[in-house]
Amino acid sequence: MRPDLDFRTLRQQIEAATWMPDFASLYRRAGRVRMRDRMAVAGALVGTLGVLAPVALAGIFGRPGPAVLGPNPDIGEAWVTPSASPAPTGRYPSTVAVLAAAGGLDDLVAAVDVCVEIPQARRCSLQVTTLGGKTQRRTPYVVDALRSSPLDKINSVQLMRIAPAVFMLSAEVGGGSRSSVRFELTPDTQTQLNPQESTPVMGPSDRLTLGSGDRPVQLVQYGDLFGVRATDGSLSLVGQPPMAQRVVAPAVPAAAGWWVTGRDLETGAPAVSVSTDQGAHWLARTLNAPAGNDVPTVATANGKDAWAFVPYKSAIRLFRTGDSGLNWREVSGAVTLPAELKNLDNRQLGALVRDDRSLLLWVHSDTQTIFFDSNDGEHFSVVPGPGGVIAPVDGGYAALGDPARVSKDAKTWQDAAVSATVLPN
Repeated sequence: MRPDLDFRTLRQQIEAATWMPDFASLYRRAGRVRMRDRMAVAGALVGTLGVLAPVALAGIFGRPGPAVLGPNPDIGEAWVTPSASPAPTGRYPSTVAVLAAAGGLDDLVAAVDVCVEIPQARRCSLQVTTLGGKTQRRTPYVVDALRSSPLDKINSVQLMRIAPAVFMLSAEVGGGSRSSVRFELTPDTQTQLNPQESTPVMGPSDRLTLGSGDRPVQLVQYGDLFGVRATDGSLSLVGQPPMAQRVVAPAVPAAAGWWVTGRDLETGAPAVSVSTDQGAHWLARTLNAPAGNDVPTVATANGKDAWAFVPYKSAIRLFRTGDSGLNWREVSGAVTLPAELKNLDNRQLGALVRDDRSLLLWVHSDTQTIFFDSNDGEHFSVVPGPGGVIAPVDGGYAALGDPARVSKDAKTWQDAAVSATVLPN
């Protein structure tokens, strides 16, 4: 007897043999794999472009043009010189400041600082050129003097005529000691004379014969004095005044003797020394006052009557002599400072005696100059002034302001134009 068929088992066998997969699930899994592969390819492409794109752009846009590569000889191109690019200094304003003057009113020369006002990189050139007068030039006598770099700061510039055509220019460069250079000017000079071609001033080793018209000079700040022979500009050894921080009075005529201010060697009090024999002997006197902000400023015209101004933080004390510096007396309350001068720190003091024996005193800073006038040498009042410090020159005076001015009597002033200058490199 045949057994009954097990239809349930048979059905399971048939379904197992004919089972079809879930194609919807397969499609979803395949899509996820394709998306992952595409993202990997895209990331690789982005990384490759990040490396190659700058090189490609530089090759397209940074490639030198024909003017840089030069002419192509294969096709007979001619060379064309490219036009020069404008100097970067042309984008910034330039200034000209008159810092010193020497010579005579008809042949006045000035030391001027020509600067290009580049922010935080101010570039300057110290030059010597003509100022007013009858002589006008197309080029400066001296350019790029004393500085080793156009970025160097420069202070306390002095210009002195030590012989008819020989001048000496000195200044404190970069906060250091005073540097000097000596040069000769001739009317036929038409080319620029660089300081490298001129003679640096060195201390002498000989003692020469000096006369009443010869002047003292210092080659470094507060340094030794030397005599300058007016006939040829030669330097000579001389005796030294017994004081510290020696400073030669700049506004004293040579015939009035040599006047030097400084500090007492022991106490540091203000002091004045005078020599009437070109440094062979010195008359030294200490003023009855404590040390001030700076050494005294001396003014005299005849070498007999003289005034010494001692600056303090908020006052100026005045001492006067009528016997060539042998005895000094203080003049109380001679100078009353206006409100804007209650503090004299970092201000320059100067004074001179006019031919009519009246006095002119000034206090100078970078932003202003205030003038005081006195007819009797004991009472000073504030008066209008030409601006800037005043330099005595042969036959008159030069005011080193903006604009520069000249005068025969230090009372009536007229503008003086600065001759040609050149911009610093």
